[in-house]
Amino acid sequence: MAQNRYKKLLSNTLVFAIGTFSSKVLVFLMLPYYTNILSTGEYGTVDALINVGQLMIPIASVGINNAVIRFGLENESDKKTVFSNGLYTILTGFAVLAVISPLLPHIMDFMSGYTIAVLAFVLASSLRTLCIQFALSLGYSKMYAANGILNTFLNITLNILLLPHLRVMGYILANVISDLVMGLLCFFMAKEYRYIRSPLSKKYDRPLAKRMRQYALPLVPQTVCQWIINMSDRYMIIFFINTEANGLYAAANKIPNILLIVANLFADAWQISAVKESDPKEQVDFFSKVLGAYSSIAFIGSSGLIMVSKFVMTFMVGEDFFISWRFIPILTLATTFGLLSTFLASVYMVKLRSKNSMITTVICAVVNLSLNAILIPLLGSIDPFYGALGAGIATFISYFVLFLIRAINTQRYLKIRWNIAKTVVSVLILFAQALYMSLQAPFWVIVVPALFVLLFIINAREILMSVNKLLRRG
Repeated sequence: MAQNRYKKLLSNTLVFAIGTFSSKVLVFLMLPYYTNILSTGEYGTVDALINVGQLMIPIASVGINNAVIRFGLENESDKKTVFSNGLYTILTGFAVLAVISPLLPHIMDFMSGYTIAVLAFVLASSLRTLCIQFALSLGYSKMYAANGILNTFLNITLNILLLPHLRVMGYILANVISDLVMGLLCFFMAKEYRYIRSPLSKKYDRPLAKRMRQYALPLVPQTVCQWIINMSDRYMIIFFINTEANGLYAAANKIPNILLIVANLFADAWQISAVKESDPKEQVDFFSKVLGAYSSIAFIGSSGLIMVSKFVMTFMVGEDFFISWRFIPILTLATTFGLLSTFLASVYMVKLRSKNSMITTVICAVVNLSLNAILIPLLGSIDPFYGALGAGIATFISYFVLFLIRAINTQRYLKIRWNIAKTVVSVLILFAQALYMSLQAPFWVIVVPALFVLLFIINAREILMSVNKLLRRG
């Protein structure tokens, strides 16, 4: 059992790495194309529209896709009810969103002229996510990975064709068309039409549908709060400063996203393994070993990214965006603790404690909004650049708070073993490195790489030990 568990985790991680990493790298490499065609204002508008669409997705779908993957992985669940409940929930939620959509441009003026396009993005993205998540729960991991690659290639091709002519609208349409096409492809290839069942049917498992909704509903405010943590700073920068400042901030955010890309390769495989492991004693051992390697990789990756942040931006963005490199160290710190917090959220997922996930995220969102409201206008009064930097500081602090709360709270449900000394020292080194790099303090060219080497030495041993254990057990 233990051998199969580790083998399956490694196998799935490799599959998702091959599929997801290649597609995400292509998206990352498109950043110079976007920033050279679009102005900072247009790029800021694109960023705002896509992100508000991503906020609408969990609200319109009532977070049901989270329940689809969670309950779809359970062997005893009725798969037809799982998929059908997801489909009907999404369609109903979208209908409600469509009815109230005329009000949106009055609330967010940047949506004027783009409302229908954003609605199409919400529907297409929700349906594709339903199809690929359900396919993953059925065991089609290779199809899941391949769908991601093809979706990216199609999206990039459409952007190359549409962006020069339609500008902001072209970017949105590229996302809509690629999601719609790839969602339908997955639907037919996985033969998901066989899993559609009328909610009026006697075979429709209503207690299961109810359990899915009970699990998903707390994740809606959680996802909204997660969006607030990640994206509210963009809109507050627009409100307190301007879209140009948001364009710079959005471009800088793309670099720490490298960490998210790598982490998500593992996250897709991890959610399968975490749910499948049912023995309490084995869970503690499994989670502790994986977390040890995961946190070490996160610290080393973050340190390396901070070290090369200025160099990377010399060729990754247009000349007007180069100054945004100064945001990267603080945003990388924020991303690091976001990754660790997300890993800890898997404990809530396994134990069906979605309310805990929601409550901890709400606390984080309140901290984030409060600090954004204070720091952006306060530092922005000195210079618009510092106002945007204030948003990065707020994001870092809020994610750090989230990490601390979850690290303590999850111990109630799973006694994960932490290497506290290594974690504390790594955090202090990472913070010092980010501060030194941002300020470009004296001898930063020597000090910043030296701190990276020190952090690498501290964490490398645990990575090697964990990998050795995984391979030996596998």
